[in-house]
Amino acid sequence: MKKLFFLLSFFCISAMVTVAQNVEKDTLWTHGGKIGINLSQSYFNNWTSGGQNNINGLGILKYKVNYLKDKSKWENNFDFALGYTYYDFDKKPVKTDDYINLGSLYGYDIVKDKLFLTSDLSLKTQFADGYEYSKDSTNKISGFLAPAYLSLGLGAQWVPCKIFSLTVSPVTGRLTIVNNQELADKGAFGVTGAITDSLGNIVEKGKLARLELGAQITAKFEYEIFKNVTLSSKLGIFCDYIHSRKFNALGEKYKCRPDFDWDNALIMKINNWLSCNVTAHLIYDEDIKPIEGESFLQFKEVLSIGISYSIP
Repeated sequence: MKKLFFLLSFFCISAMVTVAQNVEKDTLWTHGGKIGINLSQSYFNNWTSGGQNNINGLGILKYKVNYLKDKSKWENNFDFALGYTYYDFDKKPVKTDDYINLGSLYGYDIVKDKLFLTSDLSLKTQFADGYEYSKDSTNKISGFLAPAYLSLGLGAQWVPCKIFSLTVSPVTGRLTIVNNQELADKGAFGVTGAITDSLGNIVEKGKLARLELGAQITAKFEYEIFKNVTLSSKLGIFCDYIHSRKFNALGEKYKCRPDFDWDNALIMKINNWLSCNVTAHLIYDEDIKPIEGESFLQFKEVLSIGISYSIP
């Protein structure tokens, strides 16, 4: 499966290069993005204040390929990141960031570039295995395509101005994939877990996927608040129509049925090669069991400074 994905990624990047080479010949296409590498290192020797030797690395690739002709538009987004911290080269590195976000939206203009009928396809997953590092680096809690969220929605998009858009998809199918039988048996990420007998032996394996049909709302905002300082925000809300579960991942009655996914980024361009990025990501989903405590609110913040290159 991983070989297939990397082959697909190579194909996507090759397609980007082909578009870039032919953009002058076909002005219906627009494209652009950036690639960045952030590195940091610390070394301590007889340092009485204390400290831990470490090496940190983070790679980022963001790219957009859009098509516009008459009343039709086609927007494609490729968003990748993978980062690690090494504290001890004899041990496994600690993952600091990891995501694969692919999106494709087709829109047909019905009200003068303000309202579009849309079809929206997206895939979210990650590259590498994730572990519960607070305990040890052997307790795997996620992996490639475990989970993966594949969704297809039909609806409409409202674009009142260049910096904001609102997409409402009243008919949205979402497939949650857990391509790891051990995690699926535990009922991770909302799939149906394994059925066991009185001795704990597995009678029926857990499901590797879960299908939902519901409504989805996506709001996007991007604005240059100062010169070379851009704030972007994306909020996604999904509510399942056919959800038959009565209890959440903690075995309690649902406090909030909809799932929320809010991603924010502050991008500060220092010069043509140097940039500073701050991201904050919040998720609320009661079908995902918390790692600690009883709160379903997930939060991730990443501050990175490094070399970046804009892809024309």
